[in-house]
Amino acid sequence: MIFPKTKKEITEAVLKVLPQDQYNQPLDKIMFDWWLTGRGGQGLRLSANGLRAFKEAKIEYYEFPLGPLTERKNIIAPESFISELIKKINCPYYLGVKKVTDKHINPGIIRVYDHKIAMLISLYGTLRDYLDANIV
Repeated sequence: MIFPKTKKEITEAVLKVLPQDQYNQPLDKIMFDWWLTGRGGQGLRLSANGLRAFKEAKIEYYEFPLGPLTERKNIIAPESFISELIKKINCPYYLGVKKVTDKHINPGIIRVYDHKIAMLISLYGTLRDYLDANIV
């Protein structure tokens, strides 16, 4: 799906596909529920409820592992990584972070909802390479 550029437009487009009886709250409340916005309100990171709505709407997505992020460049501050995603991923995305079990680190995935960004990540090889090459 090629998404509009603002959260409001994206939310309205997804709501058109979903059953009206389940999502009869005001648009502002739905937007607050679906998006993790951070301080400035920017970025298109989905919350768990947003992910659920996108799944229910059957919106196409592409998944990439977060594992290669730590091979060449450690995430020193998660806040700086999230800030980098806000600036460089300009489509809806979801970070699926998995927990450490039995002392094995399973860093999780990023799910992007735009075929162009997915293709670029694939061409660069890893999410880290895409982020490093994408200068904003």
